[in-house]
Amino acid sequence: MLNSLHTHMKTILLALTGAAILAACGTPAGNIENGQRWYTMYNCSACHGKNANDGRAMAIRNLNMGFTNFEHILRKPYSPSMPAFSEQKLAKQDAADIYAWLKSLK
Repeated sequence: MLNSLHTHMKTILLALTGAAILAACGTPAGNIENGQRWYTMYNCSACHGKNANDGRAMAIRNLNMGFTNFEHILRKPYSPSMPAFSEQKLAKQDAADIYAWLKSLK
């Protein structure tokens, strides 16, 4: 009985751990067309350039980072010249759209 309970608890713990990992790592599906529009609307091109690699700021075309890191930089930028975009100012879905557009650029 105790062995059966132990096995059952391990199974539940494993399932909960897997669900937590998937939830933490999930990137919202981004819309490339909307991403290009948000990129322009939020004036990202003023510093990063129209093509995301031809501005005075760091090239961000075809990003080499995951969405979580990208969103973190949007919310708390490393550079004092980049504005912070709170979730009230730039929704997570809009950020996912911009991310999808940047990743689509070759």
